[in-house]
Amino acid sequence: MTKRNYTTVNPCVMCQPMGSALAFKGIENTMVLYHGSQGCSTYMRLHLAHHFREPVDIASSSLSEKGAVYGGRENLKKGLRNVINRYNPKVIGVATTCLAETIGDDVPAIVREFKEEEGIGDDLEKDIIIVPVSTPSYGESHVSGYIKALDAIVRTFAEKPGDESAEKFPNEKLNVIPVESLSPADVRELKEVFELMAGGYIFLPDISETFDAPLREDLPKIAQGGTSLSEIADMPNSQASLGLGIVSKNLAVKYLEESHDVPGSSVPIPIGLSNTDSFFTELVKILGCPIPVKYLQERGRLLDAMVDVHKYLYGVKAAIYGDPDFVFSLTTFMLELGMNPVLIATGSKSRDFEAKIRQIVEKINPELEPLVLNGIDFDTLNDAVSQCNPEILIGNSNGRYIAKARNIPLVRVGLPIHDRVGAQRILTVGYRGAMEFLDRITNAILEATDTFTAPVQAESAAYAGKGNEECVEGMR
Repeated sequence: MTKRNYTTVNPCVMCQPMGSALAFKGIENTMVLYHGSQGCSTYMRLHLAHHFREPVDIASSSLSEKGAVYGGRENLKKGLRNVINRYNPKVIGVATTCLAETIGDDVPAIVREFKEEEGIGDDLEKDIIIVPVSTPSYGESHVSGYIKALDAIVRTFAEKPGDESAEKFPNEKLNVIPVESLSPADVRELKEVFELMAGGYIFLPDISETFDAPLREDLPKIAQGGTSLSEIADMPNSQASLGLGIVSKNLAVKYLEESHDVPGSSVPIPIGLSNTDSFFTELVKILGCPIPVKYLQERGRLLDAMVDVHKYLYGVKAAIYGDPDFVFSLTTFMLELGMNPVLIATGSKSRDFEAKIRQIVEKINPELEPLVLNGIDFDTLNDAVSQCNPEILIGNSNGRYIAKARNIPLVRVGLPIHDRVGAQRILTVGYRGAMEFLDRITNAILEATDTFTAPVQAESAAYAGKGNEECVEGMR
């Protein structure tokens, strides 16, 4: 695949603890504590704060050389006491890092011991809830860390009672559990849809306020907002669960279905025309209500916009990279626009990624033979870009060095975006989000080509033929 495949150079992913923070920070009155060295929490606080432009507090057990030799039991207990005394949270999410996992600390056992010593029970209403999750940085990526943390949260608050015959109290609500790629603006847009169509819903995790808070005179120690604890505990009583994302496994949806008989289904992240259509179709199927006129009108505007810019986008070769589900939905949208995504890549190792991409390409543009890369770093992506010669890059800001070196426009989307402001306000979901994203892509191409007329584009067969064959062959 690349001449330099002996090590990872500039990874195209973030680590598992980072993903756990994205999940825990979407829960009300929750503090995150990393069991590991001080540097881990410092790095991730900075990384998330630069993206969301919000203060992000993450505590640490501050393991040192002594803890690495003798174990971090006392460090973790001291860290938990400090968090409780200084932040007074209702929930503490304890995520492990490389060091804690390498020395073999049994975090769940330490947490149980700490709760016994401090007299903390398991009452969800009265006691502080501590949710441990195993997220070593050397295993998988932020995608899996997010999935594991959500699964642990749901299992903790929706744990099945000992009495198998315990009565359920249907709440007629819809559980909504998305993947990690959504922005606060995306969450707000989706919540508006559910408020109009579902009436009652439980959105987990809700980062619409915790990562994009309004300015206040008094800065709270823990950002306000997030999914309430009572709502999470009520998820087993919902009529159905809807997962957003079909590439990565949604363990929380699976758990609710298998342990609490809550029917679960998943649809792609609603980016673009067909993915948003699928989203609304599934909602109609679950809820039995019509699509509001507002969204039918927005769909018509999106179609009109697609027609308006088709002459600029048709046949444009694109390279798309980022998280698996996000890349899948972006690829679908690019294909709908008549663009040719010749390079499609994700840094996360995903078993189903390539198959899903091949399937959607075959459905929309079977002539196209893109290079699909899974579990890569930016070094490999750079090699692939040099072989495929895309005309535009679509992905997070970490690809800016490739874009600058090759003089290719980069449309920034996903996480992280550190070299621009407003990442928390980028809207991509729904028909309205598709229109905004469509404008950004088209304007980037117009600026790069410096033309207001329809550029001369080769037929798609030209890209599916010699050009793409050379691209794929060159990377083998």
